[in-house]
Amino acid sequence: MKKVMILAGGNDQIALMEEIRRYFKGDVEILLVDMSDKVRAIPFADRFLKISTMDKAAVLAAAREEKIDYILTACGDQPLSTMAYVATEMGLPTYLTEQDVRDLTNKRFMKDKMVQSGIPTARHIYIDKNWDGKLPEFEYPLVVKPVDSNGSKGVKKVFAPADLEKSLKEAFQYSLSGDVIIEEFKQGEELSVDLYVEGTKAKLLSITASKKIQENKDSFTIIQSYYPAPTDYKEERVLEICQKIADAWHLHDTPLLVQMIQKGDSYNVLEFSARMGGGSKYRLIQVLSGVDIMKVYVEMVMGEKPHVEPKKQYNNAIMSYIYCSPGIYKSVEGLNVLKEKGVILDYFIYRGPDSVIEKSNTSSDRAAGFLVVGDSQEEVEKKLAEANAALRVLNDKGEDFMRHDLFIKKA
Repeated sequence: MKKVMILAGGNDQIALMEEIRRYFKGDVEILLVDMSDKVRAIPFADRFLKISTMDKAAVLAAAREEKIDYILTACGDQPLSTMAYVATEMGLPTYLTEQDVRDLTNKRFMKDKMVQSGIPTARHIYIDKNWDGKLPEFEYPLVVKPVDSNGSKGVKKVFAPADLEKSLKEAFQYSLSGDVIIEEFKQGEELSVDLYVEGTKAKLLSITASKKIQENKDSFTIIQSYYPAPTDYKEERVLEICQKIADAWHLHDTPLLVQMIQKGDSYNVLEFSARMGGGSKYRLIQVLSGVDIMKVYVEMVMGEKPHVEPKKQYNNAIMSYIYCSPGIYKSVEGLNVLKEKGVILDYFIYRGPDSVIEKSNTSSDRAAGFLVVGDSQEEVEKKLAEANAALRVLNDKGEDFMRHDLFIKKA
């Protein structure tokens, strides 16, 4: 029997564990590592180890004691470094080295290499807490972000010099290394590009547009992923940039997520990583391209050479994320019925009972998500409206505290 250690216990890791069980036909023991004993994935593991996924020494000690055969994570940047470290120290299979992870997830190293490799990106500078306060002749708005955070934590849009200090303070709180990046904000459509690098060739799986919560003027909270992206992007140009990334980072046999801003003939890469997108993106990729990227990922890590042939499945799709007003989450009502009726294709629960919801600012604040598909934009918008009317997210008082307003188009 093989023993597999999984880092982080979110909804995407549940899908990873289920795929691992299928791969080994049940002949596997799965150890889940997370600093919280309230994560949703715990019941899907054979055993739970309460350890921070960022504590490399502690994870390595546990991995050695357990004599694991594999260590994996999915859909998040920060645990990738621990995965690579433990695998290297123990001589286990891994598709990324620690330096690979650093260059792919630390925005400082990433941006430097992008500039050196001719990959288009916004003008930027790096600072630490000893910064002298001087900026180049940047045009506001600016974007402030930690160089190494996860899930948009500490990322803020700054509209004027008076707001810069407050945003920097928050960014430094979330920076593991103590470095922060300041860059010019690029106007345009944000494209989320998912690929699989088969051998060394980047194969396009999907291009979606990211819709943000409009009221969060200084943050980048994604509420929906739209397909097709409502913009005049050139697919060949997008793929050319992504292939250049794969070449510059010497990527092979790996998922690749690239986020970029497009406006007319201008394309600027925000960031990227050798992983699947989070927020149940693995399912959206499967629905749009026919490629089961979670299955491909597991086969790849196990040393196989999976072949992918993306083929368009639907004309339109919307992945929507449910946010709530502050309160204590109890349950979501209506998802099963909506799926049975064919209004939604699939749904995903991100919260456990009695978890506290404080805000609607980052991806970790989501309560759930659901996916609608159709043959036209009109069809998916109609299904979205029907789902919004039927869903209820209950708090500890039995009240519906779902932010229904976020799915209502403003006049």
